[in-house]
Amino acid sequence: MENSTLRSSMLALTAAASCGLLVGCSSSVIVLSQFPTPLIEPLPIRMGVIFDADLYDFVHAEQIPQQSVWTIQLGDANIAMLEPLFDTMFLETYEVEDVPVGPGDLARLDGVIRPVLERFEFDVPIGQRDEFVEVWMQYGLTLYKPDGEVVVEWIVSGYGKAELSRNREQAVERAAVVAMREVGATISTKFAEQPEVVYWLEERQNESA
Repeated sequence: MENSTLRSSMLALTAAASCGLLVGCSSSVIVLSQFPTPLIEPLPIRMGVIFDADLYDFVHAEQIPQQSVWTIQLGDANIAMLEPLFDTMFLETYEVEDVPVGPGDLARLDGVIRPVLERFEFDVPIGQRDEFVEVWMQYGLTLYKPDGEVVVEWIVSGYGKAELSRNREQAVERAAVVAMREVGATISTKFAEQPEVVYWLEERQNESA
Protein backbone atom coordinates (compact mmCIF):
# COMPACT_ATOMS: atom_id res chain seq x y z
CA MET A 1 0.00 0.00 0.00
CA GLU A 2 2.83 2.43 0.80
CA ASN A 3 4.50 1.74 -2.56
CA SER A 4 1.19 2.32 -4.33
CA THR A 5 0.66 5.66 -2.58
CA LEU A 6 4.23 6.71 -3.33
CA ARG A 7 3.75 5.83 -7.00
CA SER A 8 0.60 7.99 -7.14
CA SER A 9 2.37 10.92 -5.51
CA MET A 10 5.28 10.73 -7.95
CA LEU A 11 2.90 10.54 -10.91
CA ALA A 12 1.01 13.54 -9.62
CA LEU A 13 4.19 15.60 -9.34
CA THR A 14 5.33 14.58 -12.83
CA ALA A 15 1.95 15.32 -14.40
CA ALA A 16 1.64 18.62 -12.61
CA ALA A 17 5.11 19.68 -13.70
CA SER A 18 4.36 18.78 -17.32
CA CYS A 19 1.09 20.69 -17.28
CA GLY A 20 2.74 23.69 -15.75
CA LEU A 21 4.77 24.06 -18.94
CA LEU A 22 1.59 24.28 -20.98
CA VAL A 23 -0.67 26.58 -18.99
CA GLY A 24 -0.54 28.69 -15.89
CA CYS A 25 -3.23 26.73 -14.12
CA SER A 26 -3.68 22.98 -13.68
CA SER A 27 -6.06 20.67 -11.86
CA SER A 28 -4.89 17.32 -10.50
CA VAL A 29 -7.13 14.53 -9.23
CA ILE A 30 -6.05 11.27 -7.59
CA VAL A 31 -8.99 8.88 -7.42
CA LEU A 32 -8.82 6.85 -4.22
CA SER A 33 -11.72 4.89 -2.79
CA GLN A 34 -12.87 1.70 -1.18
CA PHE A 35 -15.30 -0.27 -3.27
CA PRO A 36 -18.09 -2.49 -1.95
CA THR A 37 -17.59 -6.24 -2.08
CA PRO A 38 -20.35 -7.85 -4.16
CA LEU A 39 -22.55 -10.39 -2.42
CA ILE A 40 -22.24 -13.16 -4.98
CA GLU A 41 -21.47 -16.86 -5.04
CA PRO A 42 -17.96 -17.39 -6.47
CA LEU A 43 -17.69 -19.34 -9.69
CA PRO A 44 -15.83 -22.67 -9.27
CA ILE A 45 -12.97 -21.36 -11.37
CA ARG A 46 -9.25 -20.87 -10.74
CA MET A 47 -8.56 -17.64 -12.58
CA GLY A 48 -5.30 -15.99 -13.50
CA VAL A 49 -5.41 -12.19 -13.54
CA ILE A 50 -3.21 -9.85 -15.58
CA PHE A 51 -2.85 -6.30 -14.28
CA ASP A 52 -0.78 -4.51 -16.92
CA ALA A 53 1.40 -1.49 -16.10
CA ASP A 54 -0.99 0.73 -18.09
CA LEU A 55 -3.78 -0.20 -15.69
CA TYR A 56 -1.62 0.32 -12.59
CA ASP A 57 -0.39 3.73 -13.78
CA PHE A 58 -3.38 5.04 -15.74
CA VAL A 59 -3.38 8.84 -15.99
CA HIS A 60 -5.83 10.85 -18.09
CA ALA A 61 -4.52 14.27 -19.15
CA GLU A 62 -6.70 16.76 -20.99
CA GLN A 63 -6.76 20.51 -21.55
CA ILE A 64 -10.26 21.92 -21.04
CA PRO A 65 -10.91 25.15 -22.98
CA GLN A 66 -11.39 28.20 -20.74
CA GLN A 67 -10.32 26.15 -17.71
CA SER A 68 -6.99 24.37 -17.27
CA VAL A 69 -5.06 21.19 -17.92
CA TRP A 70 -6.55 18.32 -15.93
CA THR A 71 -4.63 15.23 -14.86
CA ILE A 72 -6.72 12.43 -13.38
CA GLN A 73 -4.95 9.43 -11.88
CA LEU A 74 -6.95 6.21 -11.77
CA GLY A 75 -4.24 3.57 -11.40
CA ASP A 76 -4.62 2.81 -7.70
CA ALA A 77 -8.41 2.99 -7.95
CA ASN A 78 -8.38 0.45 -10.80
CA ILE A 79 -6.58 -2.08 -8.63
CA ALA A 80 -8.65 -1.23 -5.54
CA MET A 81 -11.81 -2.00 -7.51
CA LEU A 82 -10.76 -5.00 -9.60
CA GLU A 83 -8.50 -7.02 -7.29
CA PRO A 84 -11.06 -7.71 -4.53
CA LEU A 85 -13.79 -7.99 -7.16
CA PHE A 86 -12.06 -10.89 -8.91
CA ASP A 87 -11.16 -12.45 -5.56
CA THR A 88 -14.90 -12.55 -4.80
CA MET A 89 -16.05 -13.67 -8.24
CA PHE A 90 -13.78 -16.72 -8.52
CA LEU A 91 -12.92 -19.59 -6.22
CA GLU A 92 -9.19 -18.87 -6.55
CA THR A 93 -7.22 -16.08 -8.23
CA TYR A 94 -3.54 -15.83 -9.10
CA GLU A 95 -1.78 -12.83 -10.61
CA VAL A 96 0.09 -13.78 -13.79
CA GLU A 97 2.19 -11.76 -16.22
CA ASP A 98 0.94 -12.85 -19.64
CA VAL A 99 -0.67 -15.53 -21.77
CA PRO A 100 -0.01 -18.25 -22.65
CA VAL A 101 0.91 -19.02 -19.05
CA GLY A 102 3.94 -21.00 -17.98
CA PRO A 103 3.89 -24.76 -17.32
CA GLY A 104 3.38 -24.31 -13.58
CA ASP A 105 0.27 -22.14 -14.04
CA LEU A 106 -1.04 -24.22 -16.95
CA ALA A 107 -1.92 -27.06 -14.61
CA ARG A 108 -3.62 -24.98 -11.92
CA LEU A 109 -5.56 -22.36 -13.93
CA ASP A 110 -8.87 -22.67 -15.74
CA GLY A 111 -8.59 -19.27 -17.43
CA VAL A 112 -6.94 -15.87 -17.44
CA ILE A 113 -8.65 -12.48 -17.39
CA ARG A 114 -7.07 -9.19 -18.47
CA PRO A 115 -8.85 -5.89 -17.70
CA VAL A 116 -7.97 -2.70 -19.58
CA LEU A 117 -9.28 0.84 -19.07
CA GLU A 118 -9.98 1.77 -22.68
CA ARG A 119 -11.77 5.10 -22.40
CA PHE A 120 -12.15 7.87 -19.87
CA GLU A 121 -14.15 11.05 -20.52
CA PHE A 122 -15.36 13.74 -18.18
CA ASP A 123 -17.16 17.06 -18.27
CA VAL A 124 -16.70 19.93 -15.84
CA PRO A 125 -19.24 22.65 -16.72
CA ILE A 126 -18.35 26.31 -16.57
CA GLY A 127 -21.82 27.82 -16.76
CA GLN A 128 -23.41 29.09 -13.58
CA ARG A 129 -26.57 27.03 -14.15
CA ASP A 130 -24.73 23.74 -14.59
CA GLU A 131 -24.82 21.69 -11.40
CA PHE A 132 -23.11 18.37 -12.11
CA VAL A 133 -19.76 16.91 -13.09
CA GLU A 134 -20.08 13.83 -15.31
CA VAL A 135 -17.69 10.95 -15.98
CA TRP A 136 -17.86 8.18 -18.59
CA MET A 137 -15.59 5.12 -18.44
CA GLN A 138 -15.15 2.05 -20.60
CA TYR A 139 -13.25 -1.08 -19.57
CA GLY A 140 -12.38 -3.99 -21.81
CA LEU A 141 -12.17 -7.47 -20.27
CA THR A 142 -10.56 -10.28 -22.23
CA LEU A 143 -10.99 -13.84 -21.02
CA TYR A 144 -8.39 -16.32 -22.26
CA LYS A 145 -7.85 -20.00 -21.95
CA PRO A 146 -4.49 -20.71 -20.27
CA ASP A 147 -2.92 -21.46 -23.66
CA GLY A 148 -3.76 -17.93 -24.85
CA GLU A 149 -6.87 -18.67 -26.92
CA VAL A 150 -9.44 -15.87 -26.54
CA VAL A 151 -12.79 -16.92 -25.06
CA VAL A 152 -14.48 -13.51 -25.11
CA GLU A 153 -13.72 -9.80 -25.34
CA TRP A 154 -16.28 -7.92 -23.29
CA ILE A 155 -16.82 -4.15 -23.04
CA VAL A 156 -18.19 -2.75 -19.76
CA SER A 157 -19.21 0.90 -19.42
CA GLY A 158 -19.85 3.06 -16.40
CA TYR A 159 -21.36 6.51 -15.87
CA GLY A 160 -21.16 8.72 -12.83
CA LYS A 161 -22.10 12.24 -11.88
CA ALA A 162 -21.58 14.36 -8.81
CA GLU A 163 -22.88 17.69 -7.67
CA LEU A 164 -20.57 20.54 -8.59
CA SER A 165 -19.03 22.30 -5.63
CA ARG A 166 -16.36 24.92 -5.05
CA ASN A 167 -13.78 22.14 -5.17
CA ARG A 168 -14.13 20.89 -8.73
CA GLU A 169 -11.39 18.30 -8.26
CA GLN A 170 -13.33 16.58 -5.48
CA ALA A 171 -16.47 16.59 -7.63
CA VAL A 172 -14.58 14.87 -10.47
CA GLU A 173 -13.25 12.26 -8.06
CA ARG A 174 -16.73 11.54 -6.69
CA ALA A 175 -18.17 11.16 -10.20
CA ALA A 176 -15.33 8.82 -11.20
CA VAL A 177 -15.94 6.63 -8.15
CA VAL A 178 -19.66 6.39 -9.00
CA ALA A 179 -18.78 5.33 -12.55
CA MET A 180 -16.30 2.72 -11.31
CA ARG A 181 -18.83 1.28 -8.88
CA GLU A 182 -21.26 0.87 -11.75
CA VAL A 183 -18.56 -0.95 -13.72
CA GLY A 184 -17.82 -3.23 -10.78
CA ALA A 185 -21.51 -4.05 -10.28
CA THR A 186 -21.92 -4.90 -13.96
CA ILE A 187 -18.86 -7.16 -14.02
CA SER A 188 -19.91 -9.05 -10.89
CA THR A 189 -23.51 -9.66 -12.04
CA LYS A 190 -23.20 -9.99 -15.81
CA PHE A 191 -19.88 -11.76 -16.43
CA ALA A 192 -21.26 -15.29 -16.04
CA GLU A 193 -24.24 -14.40 -18.29
CA GLN A 194 -22.15 -13.68 -21.40
CA PRO A 195 -22.94 -16.43 -23.95
CA GLU A 196 -19.26 -17.20 -24.60
CA VAL A 197 -18.60 -17.43 -20.87
CA VAL A 198 -21.61 -19.70 -20.34
CA TYR A 199 -20.28 -22.09 -23.00
CA TRP A 200 -16.75 -21.93 -21.55
CA LEU A 201 -18.03 -22.71 -18.05
CA GLU A 202 -19.96 -25.69 -19.40
CA GLU A 203 -16.77 -26.91 -21.10
CA ARG A 204 -14.87 -26.66 -17.83
CA GLN A 205 -17.57 -28.58 -15.97
CA ASN A 206 -17.62 -31.34 -18.58
CA GLU A 207 -13.83 -31.66 -18.46
CA SER A 208 -13.90 -31.88 -14.67
CA ALA A 209 -16.63 -34.56 -14.82
